[in-house]
Amino acid sequence: MNYYAKTDIGKVRSKNQDQAAVIVNTKDQIVAVVCDGMGGHRSGEIASRVVIEHVVSCFNCIPPFDNVDEVKKWIKETIIEADIIVKKTAMQNIEHRGMGTTIVVAVFMDNMLYISHVGDSRAYVLKNDNLIQVTRDHTLVNELIKRGVISEEEGKNHSQKHVLMQAIGADTKIEPSLIELDFVNSLLLLCSDGLYNSLDENKIIEVLKKDIKVPYMVDELIDLANENGGYDNIAVAIIDNRGGK
Repeated sequence: MNYYAKTDIGKVRSKNQDQAAVIVNTKDQIVAVVCDGMGGHRSGEIASRVVIEHVVSCFNCIPPFDNVDEVKKWIKETIIEADIIVKKTAMQNIEHRGMGTTIVVAVFMDNMLYISHVGDSRAYVLKNDNLIQVTRDHTLVNELIKRGVISEEEGKNHSQKHVLMQAIGADTKIEPSLIELDFVNSLLLLCSDGLYNSLDENKIIEVLKKDIKVPYMVDELIDLANENGGYDNIAVAIIDNRGGK
């Protein structure tokens, strides 16, 4: 099992509001998480940091999971707690009002993956050389597509494609997803929009299929995003369960 996480400020932004981490416990259960903060006055940076620190702390402070129900309960409670913490932090300082962050988190246990997200940071799984987008962005455009108001093709270049319907710390109630997947001989990619808006899926697949170690994969994905403009912060986390890397 190999894993790695990294963020990069990109080429345009003055602050890095993205966070990424991968941690493992004594039973080789792994948590990977990516957050993409939003808000002025360093607010997005603070929101994403507060959330990722909460996730890491919660995982480090509990004994290993004994069963699937414990995993699902932990994911849901941890994300809801993170939402409360960000809202409380924002209330304590008027400069941070309205701050928030996306989150995508995955737990690996016994060759299974348990994934949850809020916002538009994504989880992809590479299996048999096919890259599958596991999460569905919580965006206005996706809601319009779901309702049949616009087509998927129209959504690709929609003027409001970055408008979120859910985010940690936002006024609206969050409804975190929960996805359960077989993870035998597979690779997990968690990333912020700074990656997937800069690289098409074929280029991502090309990197993930290379016979290189996971940290080099992460570095190459970030380098390619920066070569394509680096217009946003970039966060990447990978868990590789294919063996050999």
